Amino acid sequence: MKTTLQAIDYLILIVFLGFMVGIGFLLKKKMSGSKEFLLAGRQIPAWITGIAFISANISALELLGMSASGAEYGFLTFHFYYLGAIPGMIFLGIFMMPFYYSSKIRSVPEYLRYRFNQPAHLINSIITLVSLALGSGIYLYSLSLIFETMLGWNPHLSILLSAFIVLIYTYFGGLSSSIYTEVMQFFLTIFGLFPLVWMGLIEVGGWEGLLSKIPESHKHMWKDLPNGANPLGWDLLAVTVGLGFVLSFSYWTCGFTEVQRAMAAKDLVAARRTPLIGAVFKLFLPFLTVIPGLVALTSYSAELKGEYNKSFLILLKEFYPNGMLGLGTTAFLAAFMAGMSSSITALNTIFTYDIYQTYIKKDLKDTEYLKIGKLCTMFAVFFAIFASYIAMGFENIMNYIQLLFSFFNAPLISIFLLGMFWKRASSWSAFWGMLLGTGSGILHYVLTLIDVLKYKSDMVSNFYGAIYSGFACFMAMVIVSFIEKPKLDKDLSGLMYESRDKTQDFWNPQILAWGFGLLLLLFGFNWIFR
Repeated sequence: MKTTLQAIDYLILIVFLGFMVGIGFLLKKKMSGSKEFLLAGRQIPAWITGIAFISANISALELLGMSASGAEYGFLTFHFYYLGAIPGMIFLGIFMMPFYYSSKIRSVPEYLRYRFNQPAHLINSIITLVSLALGSGIYLYSLSLIFETMLGWNPHLSILLSAFIVLIYTYFGGLSSSIYTEVMQFFLTIFGLFPLVWMGLIEVGGWEGLLSKIPESHKHMWKDLPNGANPLGWDLLAVTVGLGFVLSFSYWTCGFTEVQRAMAAKDLVAARRTPLIGAVFKLFLPFLTVIPGLVALTSYSAELKGEYNKSFLILLKEFYPNGMLGLGTTAFLAAFMAGMSSSITALNTIFTYDIYQTYIKKDLKDTEYLKIGKLCTMFAVFFAIFASYIAMGFENIMNYIQLLFSFFNAPLISIFLLGMFWKRASSWSAFWGMLLGTGSGILHYVLTLIDVLKYKSDMVSNFYGAIYSGFACFMAMVIVSFIEKPKLDKDLSGLMYESRDKTQDFWNPQILAWGFGLLLLLFGFNWIFR
């Protein structure tokens, strides 16, 4: 039964969109300076920042991307959560947030300015801006898919409308608007889409029925990984090192989009709890995202026609009646707007503080930086429109996202780990490490395009690209650090584990208990789906 949107469904959509715009206008009066607009004043409790932390990531990556990967790769997609996310989130909460929060930096790239030098800071800021802008394009493209599939709208019109809505509430409300709407969007996404998973499982005969219908290659996380014998070509090195270490840790511990939510928390303990709270929700998200892709593969392969990105949307039209269809469509819109607004707020913060204030015009009035932040918001949305057309060229959004990560994110974990835990890491080591690491990732991709390097799937190529990128960065940093002199001890105060603020409880028992409990649950899920 295919349902089409009716008046009740459109009403639900309009109410939601009106609410989003209204929050932006209500918070407008509180945006008196750049700190309120770009940093949310560092006064938000942990439960809100924790939900916003994970909501900022429930977007194309979680819904269209993961359901597409579920249909294409099966339970192997669980690795994106249980290796590619949660270990990095735990590490961020226990080890890295104390450095970010206590040093009072305003962005992740700003840490590099103090720990290394300005060239490292500048190149990382530029790379991060490009990465965020391209990521925003993915969210816009995803939104256009919804409007096209659910409403039959022209995709170009859909992109423009989606961009306009996000622009309004981020322009007026800034980071605070983004965080508070992300909390509401999170619950709307969960409650709006969970019934779809339930209906899908009933359609295929329950959990056992699903397992009996999907290909054998889709039923396991770890089986056949050691020798890469699975049809997808995933092997142990690619998954554990490429995804589980390089991509996971670089994205979740060094990516400013999510870290920005933790930095908006009211104190250090709340900031450290933020990614740990997010990790609890992350444990259960595969059941909301991957399972629909498998249901679509088994029951609606003819409708898919190889377009895995539409897996979730096809189920929505098949199962939801009017009213529920409007709620489900609204849940999708909420998720994608949360993802895009998180990228936009991270982007305008980095440009305003890390580029404009640091290198273009220093010592202006705070109100001037507020104006720059708002102008940057507008330009970021316009660039996202352009970037959305790049995303259209990829059949599986997840492949595109991981490709970008292998270029821009992979070198970061080497830089931040060496910077925080190796005193010898010198001023110029991060600059050359980032340059050679990113260059290695791009070179690897070019070699796959001209068939010099061949892999069984695009995703395996992305994993190995991340390994080469991260390793090249690590080696470059070590070599450069032994060539030049290390930084003086007085310049490293508060920026390394060795010189951390001893007044802060780094080994907080409650934080460690959170981390240990999450690791036990993580082991259990990996064992069940092995």
